[in-house]
Amino acid sequence: MARRQPVNALGIAGWLFAELALVLMIVALGSDDHVPAAAQPATSSAAPTPTSSTAAPEGLSLTTKSFIMSVDGSGAGVVDEFRRRLLDEVGPDARVGLILVFGKSRDPSVPTQGTLVSQQLKDLVLPAGLPQLRTMNDMRAYLGSDGAPGDAKVELFLLGGGR
Repeated sequence: MARRQPVNALGIAGWLFAELALVLMIVALGSDDHVPAAAQPATSSAAPTPTSSTAAPEGLSLTTKSFIMSVDGSGAGVVDEFRRRLLDEVGPDARVGLILVFGKSRDPSVPTQGTLVSQQLKDLVLPAGLPQLRTMNDMRAYLGSDGAPGDAKVELFLLGGGR
């Protein structure tokens, strides 16, 4: 019969400390903004050249603008209504980075068809070439519950900074 070695609490504590140190090192390395050495400007003893002011980093604003609009099954007038609502909500010079569309089913007995309403709105609006959407990265269609059957709630995430 084999004998078990007694548990060494100091050994276990050492391994636990080593793993914790490894995790902290990974977190620290992952949170740094690393710039490759080739991209870093060379330091020289010459007088520094004046640089232009740098723009703030561009990113999505977490404050959204939203509206609910009707999405006609035939698609008639949907793009015009979207254009009007977009202009009312964000103005002509806004830069939209992301749009989430939450559609409500036209048939209350099949509520999951709301994604079809969202997808129809997306398919109509994307090729329209609206100026506020030039900077848009993505438009996503989801199932929603706001509004009347056949309506879609549109959430706009505007771009901030950069300019």
